[in-house]
Amino acid sequence: MLLRLMDGRAHTAGDLARSAGVSASAASAHLRHLVDAGLIAVTIAGRRRLHLLASTEVANAIEALAMVSPLLPVENLRQARTGSRLQVARACYSHLGGRLAVAITGVLVSDGVITALLPRASGEIRSFDHPLLRSLGISRVATGSAPAVRGCPDWTEGTPHLAGRLGSAVMAAMLEQGWLNRRPRDRALAITDAGATRLAGLGVWPAA
Repeated sequence: MLLRLMDGRAHTAGDLARSAGVSASAASAHLRHLVDAGLIAVTIAGRRRLHLLASTEVANAIEALAMVSPLLPVENLRQARTGSRLQVARACYSHLGGRLAVAITGVLVSDGVITALLPRASGEIRSFDHPLLRSLGISRVATGSAPAVRGCPDWTEGTPHLAGRLGSAVMAAMLEQGWLNRRPRDRALAITDAGATRLAGLGVWPAA
């Protein structure tokens, strides 16, 4: 259920139960423990109780645990396909994770837009004058307490990807412009045909 919440959105108990493959009563019991432990927060929307991760610190801890945890055995084709999609692109709470995230990070570092990233360490933005950022309409980052740039360990690629306020802005812009689509049942993100074309033209992603 915590991994499902890593998509950065709020979910009902029923959705989390289906994700974990447990009954509604079992999910409710686990969710109470997670809320009491401060890992999950609950908001009320009309008659629905929605659950989301309590903070970015919780998301960072989950991603760090994923780095050192053994991979679960794949038991069916659906799990294999989901795993492959997660490796390509996924929501890592508020920013991108996976192969696409690492590719974007590599381009921004090599082109001098951001400083080289170390796991869980803050970096710096040196310029917004880059074709990728211009294409996404990013000329600044929102103010906030989070670092402008941070290295987040990528558990599938084994190297840091871009997090922080710039990382959040990149994912939000790619979703808004239709380069990426959310999937309904997991946190994998699908690269659209339009997104693949634009990313290939920018030298970020290999052409199909």
